[in-house]
Amino acid sequence: MLATRTRSKAAGLLLSGPSDKALLLVSCNDVHTVGMRHAIDVAFVDRLGRVVEAHRSVGPLRRLRNAKAVAVVERFASCDSPWFAKGDQVVISGRREVSR
Repeated sequence: MLATRTRSKAAGLLLSGPSDKALLLVSCNDVHTVGMRHAIDVAFVDRLGRVVEAHRSVGPLRRLRNAKAVAVVERFASCDSPWFAKGDQVVISGRREVSR
């Protein structure tokens, strides 16, 4: 899923229920988990598509920022599923806008 509008980026996964889908927030380098009922995995991506920072199982009431990032990938935390690591390359294909 893709979030490009301020409203959809601000909501992030807050209004969603747990799923295996990831959300890409473009033009974003700052996320929070205020109001979240479930932990999330977060990856910060730079302008070249490289993961510059990755976090697993970020709990509620947290704020994460990375000045080098231009996008953030987030999903509901899943211990049994692989997640990004620093240095991984992210490739985006297709487009699906999340409207909220």
